Amino acid sequence: MAPSRSSWRFATLLIVAVIVTLAARWPLAWATKWLPAGMQCAEPAGSVWHGRCESLAVGGLALGDTSWQVHALPLLRGVLAATVHVRQGADRIAGEFELRPDGRRMAHDVEAELGLGTGILSQGAMGLTGRLHAKLDRAVLRDRRVHDLVGTVTVQRLAQGGTPLGDFELRFPVAPIAGATGDVTGELRDLGGPVGVTGTLTLTGEPGYVIDGLVTVRADTAPALAAQIAILGTPDSEGRRPFSIAGTY
Repeated sequence: MAPSRSSWRFATLLIVAVIVTLAARWPLAWATKWLPAGMQCAEPAGSVWHGRCESLAVGGLALGDTSWQVHALPLLRGVLAATVHVRQGADRIAGEFELRPDGRRMAHDVEAELGLGTGILSQGAMGLTGRLHAKLDRAVLRDRRVHDLVGTVTVQRLAQGGTPLGDFELRFPVAPIAGATGDVTGELRDLGGPVGVTGTLTLTGEPGYVIDGLVTVRADTAPALAAQIAILGTPDSEGRRPFSIAGTY
């Protein structure tokens, strides 16, 4: 006697349930051999969906102890979304991250505590040291260009080559600051210290950055730094001198 339609339906559901269960529990250790070039996961644990690498490196950047949990529902829309936690010594990053079909990389509710010139940011700090705290409501990137950014970044005890500069805040508001089309601009100001600064930082499409602002020498500014600032020209009535710095990344 041929199997009934209900029997086929039950068998199909059973097969699907087995496949989903196996996929959900697929050990991360089995999947590491398929990682993209430039990505290394040491001491993998857990599953592909809810896993951990005791040490994760991506493109030469050592992130350290990294764990994640992939969210199932966004996969129905072709979106890879996960809650990610990273820790390396005193450095930490936590937030919600997404990879979308159109190539956009998005982040929400990100908090980070990082040391400049050490740990995760041991490279590319341009000789700067200090402690960085970031709280980002939203960030959108495509390729290497930043398309949207909302949140605040503060740096405490910023110094360059041993010369103290002070504490600073960079705020990217919900309502974009007027600027070139497609650019993302944040408000820059000092929070106290040897150097007074107000201005803007603009992330441009190269991708690059432009910092425009006014700098003020204070009583505790190091003599060598004060001499460098003096080169910028004659100060205005409030002791401020204009400056501009540009670069690419």
